[in-house]
Amino acid sequence: MKRLIKTINGESCEIYAISHHNRLLVGKAVPNIEIYEQSTQVKTIGANSARYKRVYLSVAVCPNPEMDANMTEEFIKGITSFDLAMQLPRKDNVVVPFDIYGAASADISPDCWEFEITDPVMVRKLLVL
Repeated sequence: MKRLIKTINGESCEIYAISHHNRLLVGKAVPNIEIYEQSTQVKTIGANSARYKRVYLSVAVCPNPEMDANMTEEFIKGITSFDLAMQLPRKDNVVVPFDIYGAASADISPDCWEFEITDPVMVRKLLVL
């Protein structure tokens, strides 16, 4: 079962591609962060069972048109990860910088780029933001 825990609408996000040990700015966008909890019931010996929970976050950005202009298949093949430098509102509505380094899982389409972050430390930091 997948459950949405928290949504954060960011102010801005600079997206950097890490390729061949170079950090290249590929564009700016507005981030939307969703934190999910996914749980699975696991049968154990006898009538008992256990619940395995995984908490992760999804960062979706809607890119501006010029971001896709440089994204050729050859360029994407050379990317090892992405860095996201975001401006996010705290609970008291103060906007603070928040960086995510080494986002390796990315789903890139012309209208939305989605990054999945499974680092538990990063998830905890965003939950208390």
